[in-house]
Amino acid sequence: MANKSLYLILAVGVVLLAAIFVYDAVGSKPGASNFYMATDMNGKNRTTVFSPANHVYIFFNVSGIEAGTRFQSRWYGLDLEGQDPAVPLRVIDYTCEGGASKLFFELSSIGDWPKGNYKVEVYMNDAKVGEQTFSVQ
Repeated sequence: MANKSLYLILAVGVVLLAAIFVYDAVGSKPGASNFYMATDMNGKNRTTVFSPANHVYIFFNVSGIEAGTRFQSRWYGLDLEGQDPAVPLRVIDYTCEGGASKLFFELSSIGDWPKGNYKVEVYMNDAKVGEQTFSVQ
């Protein structure tokens, strides 16, 4: 009798664990996390301070996204002479093809970046999911 109770408790536990794993794999809410800046397209040289000649990258992890999910980066100069800090310097759009776990946006310039403070905001399907500030020195 005690063995039957133990087996029943173990079976219920296994079913609950399976349900949790299925929910995590299939039913997790789409999202983005772990935002960071880097100077290279591999994301190895992490920094928030760039030189005027650097390309600027923002990396982030994504989960639960489907093909067709839209991402957008909005880049702002916060204290640049003649630049309204509320108006993006550049907007970059990307539609995910699915299966990605990490994405990035790159901002490059034809000439050198003006020295100052900047911000990049990242949107997923028109909802802001993250931002990073950085400087050019």
